[in-house]
Amino acid sequence: MIEKNELKEIINKLKGPIFVFGAGGFIGINLFNTIFQFRDDVYAITQDPRNNWRFIINDIPERNIISCDINDIIILNDTLDEYQPRTIFNLAAYGAYSKQKEYKKIYNTNFNSSVNIIELMKDRGFDAYIHAGSSSEYGINSAAPEEDNVLIPNSHYAVSKVAAYYAMKYYGEIEKLNVAHLRLYSAYGPWEEPDRLVPVLIAAARKKTYPPLVGSDISRDFIYVDDVCNAFIIAAVNIEKIRGEALNIGTGVKTTMMDLANLIMLHYGIKEPPQFGSMPNRNWDVRDWFSNSHKAEELIKWKCNVNLVDGLAKVASWQKEVNFDTAFWNWNK
Repeated sequence: MIEKNELKEIINKLKGPIFVFGAGGFIGINLFNTIFQFRDDVYAITQDPRNNWRFIINDIPERNIISCDINDIIILNDTLDEYQPRTIFNLAAYGAYSKQKEYKKIYNTNFNSSVNIIELMKDRGFDAYIHAGSSSEYGINSAAPEEDNVLIPNSHYAVSKVAAYYAMKYYGEIEKLNVAHLRLYSAYGPWEEPDRLVPVLIAAARKKTYPPLVGSDISRDFIYVDDVCNAFIIAAVNIEKIRGEALNIGTGVKTTMMDLANLIMLHYGIKEPPQFGSMPNRNWDVRDWFSNSHKAEELIKWKCNVNLVDGLAKVASWQKEVNFDTAFWNWNK
């Protein structure tokens, strides 16, 4: 477990100013908060800060928020020119959720804007650029793949992330720029979208019931968001060791929906049986979806610290703290 003083020491090694693109998203806000507790030269970059519920609830100081549409290269150039970031975390993404279907926006946000950021920063200079990839890049080759295994993407989102990976590989290996690509598995934790599996599951479990669930044999690799944030930070500090590399960021544990339901049943004493298949599988769902993260442990000494039982308990505590069931931003209430 990374202690607070150790985390502070690692974060203070980051070269500033620090940009977090996509800070209005779930992982982005957690990464920003993690760094902001120790640094005031970190900036949350988002397209629409005034209407972002995460910014409102977290009370992010206006001086640390930058409004920037990364798909507008003129605005992007002006923003980079004004602030001259040295460490860049790019978590801006579109298309990860089934409701996000605009394919042009998927490629513009996930690939084109990433290339634009790096091209615009090349002459200015930067110390580290860490890109948020996705385990979806493996597509149907999803059972504990290693980073150099074949990528068989099965959605526009996955294809866009694969394209971004090859861009990072090119910039790192050919142009010798300090860039790296982290393939994230199923992150969960505070500030996740209220209609996602874990928030809905915990909210229902506290009421001694289950929400609708997909098939019982569908599996995921659930990783607590603090572990994901630590991976980004540690990767940036060790960027020269992983230039142009992709790293899997997951627990390595295969958890089926049956496993998850049984765990919840035991912890919350739920009497009714879960109704598997009461929610349709997504088009890109595969049965076995879990990680092999040995490369990250070997190259940057990162590993998962929070197990699923403890992570779910943290989510339950957070939900009570923020009055999740009645919060104005919880559109499931």
